Amino acid sequence: MKILKYKKNSGNKYKVFLEDGSNIILHENIIIKYNLLISNSLQDDDLKLILEDNNNYLVYDMVLKYISIKMRCESEIRKYLQNKNINKVIIDETINRLKVEGYINEKLYVKSFISDKVRLNKYGPNKIKQELLNLKIDKDIIESELSIYPKDEFIQNLDNLIDKKIKCNRSYGESVLKQKIIIEFSNRGYEKEDIRNILNNKDLSNDELYDKEYKKLYNKYSKKYSDRELEYFVKQKLSQKGFKKMQ
Repeated sequence: MKILKYKKNSGNKYKVFLEDGSNIILHENIIIKYNLLISNSLQDDDLKLILEDNNNYLVYDMVLKYISIKMRCESEIRKYLQNKNINKVIIDETINRLKVEGYINEKLYVKSFISDKVRLNKYGPNKIKQELLNLKIDKDIIESELSIYPKDEFIQNLDNLIDKKIKCNRSYGESVLKQKIIIEFSNRGYEKEDIRNILNNKDLSNDELYDKEYKKLYNKYSKKYSDRELEYFVKQKLSQKGFKKMQ
């Protein structure tokens, strides 16, 4: 079948007009591979093969653009292609080619992922590990890379985060504030033992807040209680609010 003309499209693709009135979209590498510029024709027997090869190349080219923006793991690429309704056979072939050519490297991906999550998101190791497991990364690779990542960076991030949390939460008593910090940063992926160790070196007391809460409770319940009973009741309320200091 004779090729009448080529029309340049975006992304190194060409619209190829055929003598029967139909047209197809071919990647320029496919046109070169099958010498279509020289022969200027398509054999009917070869058309199916060319279209299949072209489809595979277009998918591959699409993935290269996708991973050029950000490094991706195998499961992300599979999901991306599945959302594009790409045939499973083509997905498998594309994935295999990407592995052979070094575009999919789970170890490098994990190393980069950990670094980004520590520097940008300030995540702890447990949350990082869970997110990588959710991406179907091999557990041994994750644990190996986490084991060699400097723990000092995790601890320094945690120390800074706790300092900020203390400054922003001066309306809580010491024990309540401590519990809030332990819950928040364990959810963020840090070990509870590390959180407690850092908290043990922080001053969470707030005498000014204690005095303020004491006076507020004292005035509130002074009409109902008196003397030692009032003092005991107020201190119980303060203890429930997380204040450890007792007058």
